[in-house]
Amino acid sequence: MKKLLGLLMLFAFAAVMAHAVESVSDDGTAKAKIIQAATLTHQDGALDFGTLIADDDGGTSTLEAVASPAAQDSGIKRVTAHPVSSDHFKLENLDGDTTYTVSVPASVTITNGTQTMSVALTKSNATVSGATSKDLYVGGTLTVGANQAVGEYEGTYQMTVTY
Repeated sequence: MKKLLGLLMLFAFAAVMAHAVESVSDDGTAKAKIIQAATLTHQDGALDFGTLIADDDGGTSTLEAVASPAAQDSGIKRVTAHPVSSDHFKLENLDGDTTYTVSVPASVTITNGTQTMSVALTKSNATVSGATSKDLYVGGTLTVGANQAVGEYEGTYQMTVTY
C-alpha cells in the first residue's frame, strides 16, 4: 500500500508540474559589420613656424590648423622670406557610417641641445564622420622666451585616431 501511495503521489506531482510549466520563444538576430582598417599617413612637411628673431622680450607665434596658415605673431619679429606651414596628415580607408576621433597631445617641447621651447598644439578636426578620406592639419602656438638661444629647434609628437 505504501508503494502504491508513493507511486500515486509521484504521478500526481508529475501531472501538476507538466501543467505548471509554460514557455514562450522567439528568434533573435546576431550581426557583424567588418570595415577596413583606417590608415593615417604623415604628409611631407612639418609644423614650421619659420625663422624668428631673438630679442629681450620673447613672445608667441600662432599658426592655425589649416592647409595654408598665416602666422599671427605677438611680441616677436620674423624673417618674412621664410615660409610657415601647418603639419599635414591624410586619414584614409574610412567607413562613412563610423565616427573617428582625432587627438594630439596638448603640447610638444622642441629642443636645440639643452635649450627648449613649448608649442601648444591644435588640430583641424576633433572628429571625422561621413567621409571616406580626410586631410587633417595640426597648428599651434610657439612660445619664444626672452633672449631665446639661437639655433634650430625640433621635436616630435603623435597624432592618434580612434574608432
